[in-house]
Amino acid sequence: MDARSRRSRSALIDAVYRLCVEKGIDHLTVTDVAAEAGVSRDTFYRHSADPVELLCAALQEELTDSVSAYLAMPVIGDDEDSVFLAPAAAVMDHMRNHTAIYRQAPGSKSGARLTAIIEAAARQVIETHLDNHPEIVPDALQPMTDVVRQMSLAYASSGATAAFFSWINGDDLTDVRHYAQVVLLSGPEWWLGLPEPVAVPHPREAHS
Repeated sequence: MDARSRRSRSALIDAVYRLCVEKGIDHLTVTDVAAEAGVSRDTFYRHSADPVELLCAALQEELTDSVSAYLAMPVIGDDEDSVFLAPAAAVMDHMRNHTAIYRQAPGSKSGARLTAIIEAAARQVIETHLDNHPEIVPDALQPMTDVVRQMSLAYASSGATAAFFSWINGDDLTDVRHYAQVVLLSGPEWWLGLPEPVAVPHPREAHS
């Protein structure tokens, strides 16, 4: 992509973010986004098929960058925290940076597409960790056939996603680390990657 195309894409992304907040995701139009970005409709279509696709692609790229550092985690953390605490907090930070957008997911006809962005990121981190460390699978889930594997991944990623959206629609977005711990403590212990015999403090204690 040349410099001019990069500038146009950047302007379009800034515009679709602003208009999504101002008008709502279900009311985005190519004409409005192009005008807000100061480009032609033809230029818009060189970058995306529709405004929601552009919005979701931009959010996906941003989130992928945020979690890319967590795709080679150790099986056990170096301290008392779960190895998943940092990536969970990264996802939640991303959502908090776009609170007004992600809060539109419930009841929006495009809500499933917003949800899919978060679930894809959660699944990528979890699945990569499982690929790298198959030894974390407990005996109770052995043999981990493809069906068992897909069920476990779906449970972990969709459960975390639901928890993230429950949080972003709440009234306390101040302490991402605390609520990331809540998400992790609500999931299967064998994912956590905690050193033994250290126990994760209860979130209320960590928050006090």
